[in-house]
Amino acid sequence: MPEPSRRDSTAQSYIPGIDGLRAVAVLSVLLYHLDGDLLPGGFTGVDVFFVISGYVVTRSLVASTTTDLRSFLLAFYARRIRRIYPALAFCVLTVGLVSTLLIPDSWLGGTIPKTGLMALLGFSNFVLADFDGDYFSPLAEYNPFTHTWSLGVEEQFYLLFPVILFPWIAARHRGKTSLRAASLVPLFLALSLHISWKQSTEAVAQAYYLLPSRFWELACGALLLRLHLRQRPPMEPWLAGGLVALGLTGVGAGFFIIGPESFPFPHALLPIGGSLLVLAGLGACARVPLAGMLLETRGFVSIGKLSYSLYLWHWPVFVIYRWTVGLETPVEKLTATALAVGMSMLSYHFVEQPFRRLPEGPPRSPQHVLKRGLAAAAVCYAVCAAGFAIQPLVSLSVTADKRVWQPLAWSVADSGDLPQAPDWSGRRLFVLGDSHAWAYDTLLQILRERHGLEVHRVSVGGCPVVELFEPVHAPCVERVEQEIRNIEEAAMPGDVVLLASLRMNRRSDQWAPIAEDEIDTRLRRFAEPANRAAVMAE
Repeated sequence: MPEPSRRDSTAQSYIPGIDGLRAVAVLSVLLYHLDGDLLPGGFTGVDVFFVISGYVVTRSLVASTTTDLRSFLLAFYARRIRRIYPALAFCVLTVGLVSTLLIPDSWLGGTIPKTGLMALLGFSNFVLADFDGDYFSPLAEYNPFTHTWSLGVEEQFYLLFPVILFPWIAARHRGKTSLRAASLVPLFLALSLHISWKQSTEAVAQAYYLLPSRFWELACGALLLRLHLRQRPPMEPWLAGGLVALGLTGVGAGFFIIGPESFPFPHALLPIGGSLLVLAGLGACARVPLAGMLLETRGFVSIGKLSYSLYLWHWPVFVIYRWTVGLETPVEKLTATALAVGMSMLSYHFVEQPFRRLPEGPPRSPQHVLKRGLAAAAVCYAVCAAGFAIQPLVSLSVTADKRVWQPLAWSVADSGDLPQAPDWSGRRLFVLGDSHAWAYDTLLQILRERHGLEVHRVSVGGCPVVELFEPVHAPCVERVEQEIRNIEEAAMPGDVVLLASLRMNRRSDQWAPIAEDEIDTRLRRFAEPANRAAVMAE
């Protein structure tokens, strides 16, 4: 995530406006997570971070003078570990301890241990993409490690990108130009953009969480840096100021008008384009007037320097508030924000900065840093895993009794007063539905334990077999039909198929009451003859 910006040998001076842009990004994410109504598109601040990261990481890489790939990679990975890992490990270990004590073992909390452990290894985004919910689902909202998905994307980018960029850097050091080397980043960018376009409608969770559909966002920042390296002479101040102002307008508009639909493509194009314009102005002119000067104010720059720690801490604090005292009233939101800022400052001054300021030298060569970093990751993983393992013994939650949350914890086989059940062993029950199919799990467990029925449940989040109110959208139809074909191939005479669906109009969900006019609109739409006929035909 956020990191200090440094110029290539052509322009080594620090650019405070980039920290100012980080401040804009992290504040938008914080406000969105605090209350989505305050800034409906505030989650796009992460996309702004991606562009910044691609830009400044490329600046760091082109400053290297080595032409040896091994030395080039070792030095870069060592810097990344020192920059990212100490603060991340401190956050995950602390939040893991608090979660173990205060968050009950429940369905909403079931993803927490695995996400936290994988965050220490840089792969929490894979865990989140593998579950049946997306970034905007309750599973994500009540997981204190959900926000680490973006760190996973960046860490995976850091593993891949230097290898792609090195041929161009090596040719540049030799004073040569290589079309093949120069075209690698644009080719990967184009491929990623295509994947993002396809997955944004066909595989929403994968599109949001995984690197293939996000690589293009970071690569855009990298290509902009390469353009700046070729720029001669510096841009006129009035033009640079205009680019920054136009870019901030685009980024700000995205905070208010972008929703989760069709994301990251095409809706991420607005914050990505706006961020590129801002960086284009800031990086091409030594002194940018008006909008550039606003980003360079002490307040924005200070928040920008704190942005990595603030990003790490704000989300787990908000989530733990949701699990405990609540995050609804102004007082709760204010105290949660204050606690998040306090933990961020503690992390920044006593964890993040000390590790970054360690002098480089033989005792801290890239090889030693990498070895110690990997050893530290293994220790942190073991400590965190042990903490999650003893959760039932140390939990302080008033609802720690698992039976309150998960009736499956009750063993129906131990109930001696139950009547004799018929033996259905050898028969199978196939259950297909969206996340509502989970509601049948207790009954399905009873069928397994009392009747010997073999149960196979396939739950495709957001994809009901039949919607009843309106036709199911196309990507879900294809997915459901494939699962039905799988059942047809596996099922034998005597097996049972349950197409599970719990469909009714709700007056409220887990976030807020649903407006009466919205309910009326849905009812009227269902009553329309064409829509009703399509639903019945389906």
